[in-house]
Amino acid sequence: MPASAIPAAIVRAYDLRGTTPDQIDSRVASRVGNAFAQWLRDRGATAMIVGHDTRATSPELYEAAIEGALAAGVEVYAGGLAPTPVVGWAVDRSGFGGGLVVTASHNPPEYNGFKLLSDGAQPLLPEEIAHVARHAAAVAVNRGTRREFDAIEPYLTMLQQRFGDRGACTVAIDPGNGTTALTAAQALINAGARVHAVRNTARPTAHIAADPQNPETMRELARVVRTTGAELGIAWDGDGDRIGVLDHLGRRYEADWLTALLARPLLARRPGAEVLLDMKTSSSAIDDIRRRGGQPLSAKTGYSFFRRMMREQRIAFGGETSGHLMFGPEYRAGEHAPWIDDGVYAACALLAHLSACGRTLAEEMSEIEPRPISPELRLPCPDADKTQVAGALGDWFAERYPQAEIDRGDGARVLLDDGWLHARASNTAPALSLRFEARDEPGYRRLAEQLHDALRSHPQVEDTDQLRQPPTIGPPTLT
Repeated sequence: MPASAIPAAIVRAYDLRGTTPDQIDSRVASRVGNAFAQWLRDRGATAMIVGHDTRATSPELYEAAIEGALAAGVEVYAGGLAPTPVVGWAVDRSGFGGGLVVTASHNPPEYNGFKLLSDGAQPLLPEEIAHVARHAAAVAVNRGTRREFDAIEPYLTMLQQRFGDRGACTVAIDPGNGTTALTAAQALINAGARVHAVRNTARPTAHIAADPQNPETMRELARVVRTTGAELGIAWDGDGDRIGVLDHLGRRYEADWLTALLARPLLARRPGAEVLLDMKTSSSAIDDIRRRGGQPLSAKTGYSFFRRMMREQRIAFGGETSGHLMFGPEYRAGEHAPWIDDGVYAACALLAHLSACGRTLAEEMSEIEPRPISPELRLPCPDADKTQVAGALGDWFAERYPQAEIDRGDGARVLLDDGWLHARASNTAPALSLRFEARDEPGYRRLAEQLHDALRSHPQVEDTDQLRQPPTIGPPTLT
């Protein structure tokens, strides 16, 4: 590998990510830090902050990335172990030109990577990430200065000032031994909650990865909720920018339902406000937002696209079905937020809303009408074919249902009289991402068979029997 190279295999749509040490080692980390610092300098930045997650490989990669950035002549604020959203808040509130976080989020322990933020905590878009990777080269400039920086204490102070003591509530939490172990419990205690915690030490783990989108990772939390009598349970992914929730019965709610719920305080204050959603969002959540006077808007899947669209259109709140909930200025009156996805901020906002309305999570969620819906299915499909297959599915339904509404802004989202489907190329894996929903179970089975038929002419798509799995209707109880 040339001295200046960043391997193409680690360049993803949202970040740089791969396995260690074969794809990412300290040499690659140094090049990433150097290339990104150069990219920031070219845009007038003079300082950046660097942080890392709890993975065993992260401290070494963190130090290497800092060394690379210093060699590019920028001032580096070393934030150490910190959640990704905390680094984002620091970029925005402290006026840094950018930020770098060594993390692979919810991936298994053998992975690691780098999330890159520009000014205002904006995540880099895919073409910007690719530019950084392509133009990595050592430069000879005056060496920058390193300064140790505590981003967590001012972050917790900000949360306490905003959410204060909102009243007693018992919460079970699971940071998954990730970086929210440094912030979540204290933030919720400061908000007035009594907290029961599991996996609440920030440390490397070889156990199940912290991923609230995966129900299997939340079964232990569901047990703690029931045994402690907690009113709800909250979990986060490894770097703290995604959230998952359970009610007092251990029922797990998808993130699109949580988005609809957290839109309510905004819509009560600002009727007609826009709420940004991805194309996999259930009609149950969309209808609840509309019923309360909100205007749902759709965006291409991916938090970098989301946050840029929210910033450009001044949208105060949005959420992806992956668990990224994103807050902008005026989500809360007079309180700035830099269009950032922050799982702990979302948890505090949730407790504040439940306290204000005097209801439980289960009571609030009971107002959303459930319909039969699939999880987000990921059908193995070669990278070279997945985009074409997603488009072909849209064509298949367009030929048979001329009145169908088809949105091709992100693959194909097909709206039928009795349901919808969304197919797109996965941004992170050789897979076709697919989700679908119907008004009733017979309609769901019919749509599943139609999708199965449509994919017969695409034998490169594997594991299509996933389509015949029973749908989810409402929140499933984790046992």
